[in-house]
Order: sequence, then C-alpha cells, then structure tokens
Amino acid sequence: MHKNKKNLQRLFLFCCIALSMTAFTIVADAKAPPKPAKPATPPVPFTWEKPADWVLSQAGDCDMLTLFLRNPAEPLQQLFFFPRFGPIYMTHEQKSIDLQYEAFSGQSLNRVDMPVVQPLNPENFARFLPQVLQMKVMRDFLPERPGLRVVEPIATYPQKKALEYLDTQTAIIRILFVQNNRLGEGLIAITTVPSPEFRNTPGGGIGMGYMLYGLTAPKGELTAKLPALLAAGRSFKLGVEYDKKCRKERAEDLPTLLQENQSLKPVLDAMASIWEKRLPTEDMLAEKKADSLRSVERLYLPTSGDVYEFPLGFSVDYLAQPDRYNLPGLKPLPDDPALWLKIPLNGSKAVTLK
Repeated sequence: MHKNKKNLQRLFLFCCIALSMTAFTIVADAKAPPKPAKPATPPVPFTWEKPADWVLSQAGDCDMLTLFLRNPAEPLQQLFFFPRFGPIYMTHEQKSIDLQYEAFSGQSLNRVDMPVVQPLNPENFARFLPQVLQMKVMRDFLPERPGLRVVEPIATYPQKKALEYLDTQTAIIRILFVQNNRLGEGLIAITTVPSPEFRNTPGGGIGMGYMLYGLTAPKGELTAKLPALLAAGRSFKLGVEYDKKCRKERAEDLPTLLQENQSLKPVLDAMASIWEKRLPTEDMLAEKKADSLRSVERLYLPTSGDVYEFPLGFSVDYLAQPDRYNLPGLKPLPDDPALWLKIPLNGSKAVTLK
C-alpha cells in the first residue's frame, strides 16, 4: 500500500510538472507570438543592360533559361538564345514509324508537328527554324518568340564543337529570312546533336539543336543595328546566387549558360568578327537570294554600269526584243560583286516600251 502511494505521488508530481510546462508555454506564446518566417528571397537570375524601350521575353530556368530581346520600334532587330531547340526528326522513316504507331495504338506521341531535318547539320537545321518555332511545344514554352518564317542560309562557318557528344556539329551561319512580309538578315550559331538510341522504333530517332544564338536586323541594316544588339548581349551576367543554385541543381551532362563559366559574350564576339570579315562574294550571294525571295531580278547597262531592278520575268521579254524599249543594251549581271552591291535603280520607271 505504501509503495502504491509513492507511485501515485510520483505520477501526480510528473503530471504537475508537465502541466506547469504547458502552462508556461501557453503564457509565453500569448505574450510573444512567434513571428512568421520570412519567405526566402529568390536569387536574381541575371542582369542585362538593354535600351529602356526594348522588350525582353524569357522562359525556363537554369539549363533551360531562354531569352528573346527585341526592339518594338524595329521588330526585325532581335537577339535570342535557346539552350535547347527542338526536338526534330532525323529521318522521314522515323516520322512514318511514329505516325503508324499512333494510328495502331491510339496513343499520341505529340510529335506530329516535328519537322524532318535530314541530314542533321547546322546549315540544314537553319532552314527549319521557322517550323520548329511554330511547334506546339515551342509555342507553349515561349509564346513571345522570334517570328522568322522563310530562312535561307548564305554562308556557313564551322566552329569548335560546343558539346563533346557523338556526331555533334557546331557552326555560325549567315542567313536571310522573312518576317512579317519583310526581308531580314542575321547570324545564328547552333550545335546539332543526333540521338544514337532507339532509332527505327516508336519514340526514337530524334535530334536536337543546342545553344542556339541569333542576331538579326532588316536586310541591309545589320551593320548599323549590330552595335546595340552586341552591347546588350555582352552585358548579360548571371546573378552570383542564381549561378550557385543552378550549379547545385543542374544535371552535369546538359549544356547550359553556365558551361565553362561563360555567358553570351564569347559566341556573340565570334559572330561579330565573322560579320566584319565577310567576303564580297558572300554579299553578292545574299543579294541574289534576296532577289529570289522578293521575286525581282536585275539587269545592267554595260556602257554606264547602272543597275536596274525589275519584277521577276521582265528580262525574258526584254532580252528577246530589246529594241522595243527606250533603253536597249541591258544585260544580265555577271558574277561581279561590285555590280551586285550597287543600289539598283527602279527599272519599271526607267525602262519602258517605245
């Protein structure tokens, strides 16, 4: 009995101590409620010195940080960067396999709008930029994106591989393009990466573009518009804390802005150098392709060296009967850059039937 009484006293004492501690906690809480923890301030992803009226669109994070800078007053003046661009099919056979699988299984691979880039190399990929930009996955990822439509490569400059994957190729490409029914010119840099796995099976045989950079302007204005684009691009810097966050979280085998601790600047510098050192023969080729895209043609007068521009097809009638016109003696332009780089005169006004 005495032993049970002692145990009961101990239990009572324990309960009193516990209640006292609880009471103290309640009183303390009532007097000084804990302050809610401040939400952590997310690290600043990057800084970028750009003209105040220019518009920046961005999407993704770290390895997928995608940037699109443009001048609203001149929409063809653009700078863009896509860490990953695609995917695309590498063969028509692979696309057929996927379409057959979808029809048979009733399951969608969500690839019906992926273009076929065959062979997969930087120059050929450049031609398919408009189709990739219109893919649903791209529209959802970056609704405000470059509006390039028709793209024609002018010259290709192979570069050191940006990625050491099998069969990758890296190049800077001079292009002409159409956007909003206007003709533009620019430089892009891209690395193409084929997929070695699962070819000729449903869901396989795809390729990707990586590290896509672009600088563009209206045709004939890239030299004048380039300094502002380069200044903005070269000023791009990742935030220190954001850099640390991405290095900690990113997959080590994926290309990223952070690769080798570099920013946009090295590739933009290489693009600027290529533009400054471009050859007159490349400018001549650009003029020829521009005429084709605009559906015009040129003739010149050998005695004066004057160059005239006409609607496509005019030369057929003119060269068959030049004496019917007030200015006979016009000839097709030879492959002479000096002639092709002259600003052409309005042939429709200057050359008429007698």
